Amino acid sequence: MRLFDVYLAVDWSARSAPSPAAPTRDALWVGERFAPNQAAETSCSEIYWRTRHACIDYLRTRLLQHMGAGRRVLLGFDFPLGYPAGYSAALGLSGDSPPWRKLWEELQRLMVDDATNANNRFQVAAALNARCDGPVPGPLWGCPSGMRLSALAPTSPSYPYPVRAGLSLDRLRLTEYKTRGIQPTWKLYGVGSVGGQALVGIPAISRLRSDPALESVSHIWPLETGFTPAPTSDRGPAIIFAEIWPGLVPDPLDPHIAIRDQAQVRAAVRWLAHLDTTNQLGVLFAKPAYLSSEALARCVTEEGWILGSGLSVG
Repeated sequence: MRLFDVYLAVDWSARSAPSPAAPTRDALWVGERFAPNQAAETSCSEIYWRTRHACIDYLRTRLLQHMGAGRRVLLGFDFPLGYPAGYSAALGLSGDSPPWRKLWEELQRLMVDDATNANNRFQVAAALNARCDGPVPGPLWGCPSGMRLSALAPTSPSYPYPVRAGLSLDRLRLTEYKTRGIQPTWKLYGVGSVGGQALVGIPAISRLRSDPALESVSHIWPLETGFTPAPTSDRGPAIIFAEIWPGLVPDPLDPHIAIRDQAQVRAAVRWLAHLDTTNQLGVLFAKPAYLSSEALARCVTEEGWILGSGLSVG
């Protein structure tokens, strides 16, 4: 059974100013592809955005259109949706919600990210590090040259990172140990870093997922759905938010597309649509057989998982 009717992939950015007017790399790109059974165009297209606010506004509008048409939507973002286990406890977050939810709510409370992309991600990172009260600044690290924040170092601390008696934080999430070439969520700045994207991205997804017009059909995989080969029913509307990683897409990038980010979102949605057409997509959402029950609980309650991590699916 086909799981989705539409596939969206977002190449995110943590830029602190609007991206150039002309499309460029290291910016915001959204790719979309329809399933063959849809009456709409099936060819993929990509849209460039200069600011995160404009990108999220577009995604909200697009999701509402798909909801109105009764479609099931897979929406993938290329940054971490969780942190290594124990981070919520290290920050002293309390309440009955699962650790990932408490952390999302805390980031949404702390992060300021305005319509021009100006944001306080490094200041928030320093404040979170101070709350961990480790022996050296951490676990978050990385900042621009010349930035002086006493609780945020430009280089990585050692891991496991000790927080308090009996609690330390791993360098990577379980899914990242299965994904070659990926950088740790803690890394905020520099080549390949994804930590800055997570700090500005998680609050954006949180607001989109909890939007009153969308929340009744929206779920975060696997943090809300659990690991399941069938995250949607046989009819919509439905929206599944997932973490994706371009490096897992086996298809070659289109050589006619000069901007790598644009080519990556095109390849991602084409791959996901192909897997769904050939009844292979459910494998990516299913429970990884090699994870123990304890590891599975760690992923579902706190760390999340990258769609396709640890698998080879063509």
